[in-house]
Amino acid sequence: MSKYFDGNQAYWDKGYEAANVESFVFRWYGRVLKAKLGIDGAQRPKLLDFGCGTGASLEFFHRQGFEVYGVDISQPDIQSAKKRLPEISDRLKVITPEPSLDSDYFGVKFDIVIGIQAFYYFNHADFSVMMQSIYKQMTPNAIIYGTMIGTKCWYYKNAEPVGDGLYRVSVNSDRLDFGDYFIQFTESEEDLLQKYSLFDRVEVGYYDAQYLSDEGPDFHWTFTGKKPLK
Repeated sequence: MSKYFDGNQAYWDKGYEAANVESFVFRWYGRVLKAKLGIDGAQRPKLLDFGCGTGASLEFFHRQGFEVYGVDISQPDIQSAKKRLPEISDRLKVITPEPSLDSDYFGVKFDIVIGIQAFYYFNHADFSVMMQSIYKQMTPNAIIYGTMIGTKCWYYKNAEPVGDGLYRVSVNSDRLDFGDYFIQFTESEEDLLQKYSLFDRVEVGYYDAQYLSDEGPDFHWTFTGKKPLK
């Protein structure tokens, strides 16, 4: 496994506390998935949360009636998710950070895949493998919702390129202290669409926030797409 996988694995193995579902999840559900696409939990669609963390988004969709599944590279986070959602613990799994075209997480095809602040921890080559792997595990006409960190995010000013579209981010402040943390940034809408070119575009947007004056904006692109019928 290459060094960048090791660095990101170590970062996320510390665990991450996320008690509540984020607004860019439940607002996307209400405004795009349900209102625009007419998809809710009534038909029990199968939803995969790639990088599910401690399960806040899974819990939200589970309450709406979706049949939910989650994968993450962090053992502590998956353990927390299983405690949070014991009734679906068999649908929560630790996966390797290195993607493979042969991945088949649960032996089912998904109607919806979400990747909330999870799809950008790969260089260009590995991102392509990961997207193809996800694509193969989706039903025809399935929906994907991915968020991608933008160059407008304050992390970008603390990053140096290390090759194949990947940046090493180093931050040392009163709140944060890390160095071996690797991210692929997205520069523009055109860049975003290229990365998700396997899918037909449904919606493109972004979310942003800033809480500390010595940091900066948290800008992330959002992409909603549909797997083409073939």
